[in-house]
Amino acid sequence: MDRQAAFVHNVMIGREGLTRSVLLGLFAEAGANAPRSYISTGNVTFGAHSEDVGAITTSVEAGIGAVLGRPEPVFVRSVEYLQELVAANPFLATPFPDPIERTVSFLSVPINLDRLELPVMSRRGDVALFAATSGEVFAVGRVVDGKTGGGGGLVEKTVGRRVTTRSWNTVLRITNDPV
Repeated sequence: MDRQAAFVHNVMIGREGLTRSVLLGLFAEAGANAPRSYISTGNVTFGAHSEDVGAITTSVEAGIGAVLGRPEPVFVRSVEYLQELVAANPFLATPFPDPIERTVSFLSVPINLDRLELPVMSRRGDVALFAATSGEVFAVGRVVDGKTGGGGGLVEKTVGRRVTTRSWNTVLRITNDPV
């Protein structure tokens, strides 16, 4: 059994009836082993055999839809895979020195990297998409005119796919958890 990490799109724990206990209950009811929640943006790790992840994800998505009254996708990666991403150190060289934000956007469907020309800068110049795998896009943010933007919307426009975006620190926290 492998440890998996699920990233729920567009939710904050404690809002709209989706409490931490409700979310963890949905994972447990779906067959996830020892689900654990991280931070308040819908991040859960759980144990599961790789062949069971699809069914667990489908069940959790249905449960979240019932609670919220709208569908929200769940993006799953194995913790082992996330550890490999961390070891690759994608933020070693970025377009901005000392970025204020480092994010990773998880894609629902892999992209063809040959069709992705990086870096991509936001119109304001506060966000740069600078690296990618077939399933993730990495971005950095800086302050421009007192503001910084997130990379998720720019990623969706650039790749034409739905994503969920997390702070790189969230991934580090999950991959460093001894559970």
